[in-house]
Amino acid sequence: MRIQNIKIICFNRVVIIIILSTNLLFAQTGEKVKGNWQNLDLKTDSVFGISMEKAYTALLAGKKATPVIVAIIDGGVDINHEDLKSVIWTNPGEIPFNKKDDDKNGFIDDLHGWNFYSAGIKEDEKAEISLINKKMKVVEADQKILDQVLKKMGKSASIIDDFKNYTPESAEELKMQSTIISGLKHYPSFVNYKKIGLKRAMSYYNMQLAYYEKRDFETLMGGPSTYHGTHIAGIIAAVRDNNIGIKGVADHTQIMVLRAIPGLDPMSGVVGQLSFSQQDDISQDEKTLAIAEAIRYAADNGAKVINMSFGQPWAKPSVKVDEAIKYAVSKDVLIIHASGNEGQDLDQMTIYPDRKTPEGQTIAANWIEVGASGWKNDKDIAGVFSNYGKHSVDVYAPGIEITSTTPRSAYLDDTGTSMAAPVVTGLAAVIREYCPKLSAAQVKIMIMRSVAETYGLKDKCISGGVINAYNAFKLAKFE
Repeated sequence: MRIQNIKIICFNRVVIIIILSTNLLFAQTGEKVKGNWQNLDLKTDSVFGISMEKAYTALLAGKKATPVIVAIIDGGVDINHEDLKSVIWTNPGEIPFNKKDDDKNGFIDDLHGWNFYSAGIKEDEKAEISLINKKMKVVEADQKILDQVLKKMGKSASIIDDFKNYTPESAEELKMQSTIISGLKHYPSFVNYKKIGLKRAMSYYNMQLAYYEKRDFETLMGGPSTYHGTHIAGIIAAVRDNNIGIKGVADHTQIMVLRAIPGLDPMSGVVGQLSFSQQDDISQDEKTLAIAEAIRYAADNGAKVINMSFGQPWAKPSVKVDEAIKYAVSKDVLIIHASGNEGQDLDQMTIYPDRKTPEGQTIAANWIEVGASGWKNDKDIAGVFSNYGKHSVDVYAPGIEITSTTPRSAYLDDTGTSMAAPVVTGLAAVIREYCPKLSAAQVKIMIMRSVAETYGLKDKCISGGVINAYNAFKLAKFE
């Protein structure tokens, strides 16, 4: 589950976009954090990363690694990204594009995974292109209105008091004033973030238009709606030694791409949640079936870790999904799940999929629930948006301003438990690479026992800390 730094409020024909700063998402403040911070070390680098680089240098150098397959169940991944294309899993039993099920697994030409979400669904592309163009015009109009108000104020960067003192000249401006004041109570300046958010939205829509008009990066796994999954893939396994882009957590991992949920539209109005229940033409039963089938496919085709950065609060459990989770557990698969971005106590509420039934019965011991943490070791280390739970969330991992891959060989920072879960997934994959005899349950124990404990997480999760690769591998017994 990702949390966008964008708040969308619609009224009449005007859309106001409030860009929420890290100060609102996360109580820590300070200078811009360095890139790749999630892999760095608190003592050496002064940021509360997972000490992955330290582990590679001090403990893993020269050690033998066995490649591990990680399944990303999400909205798709750009498999042609410059920093990902060499780590995308290729089905060894399938002959490309011969329209045959060569490996007899029930899927024709499943070269890199499968699109369970939209198989057989037809879209009216002309209507979609028209809708994208309308959204782009709304973004442009929004920027024009806000810039007009700022010009009247006589300032290029305004604070909340400026908006309180501003005299609206129309009903639209009055509503805009009220909306902005409400959204900026915890953030004194928004102009720079507004520009970043608008630029991101325009980039996304241009990407969609390029897909429909040129077909220049279509993949079986999701076409233009692969932002969320692509960002996750980079965090886990972006190539570490190619001198471009970023460094993923894992170094010998192959990404299996399984699309089972919608892609993410930054202007959809759904903030902080990539949910399998977003509105579209697919029924809830079809959506949960897609998730169940994706889980089973991962388990049957060699995945050792599954990343699921999605969920829905208080969703009705699905027998098919629960049975698929049990099946994956029986196949020694470790499931990593993002806790969600509602800022709620999961001891008091549920996010589905879940490792437990509504009656409290555990169906997946091989499951790690992940909250999002920041880079400073203080009482505010937990992201204020992150769901927590002393008895429900297992660990925390870096999930604030994480730089990673985005479609068309681009890179962006993003924030959310969606970003934290793949950090844990990456570590789990590395452990299974270098300690291949460990079971999924043993890998979970290793991760839980090796966290870097901190006071700010004492009552937020079971382990009381942030995952730490260096600590984990100090516990390891190498062959």
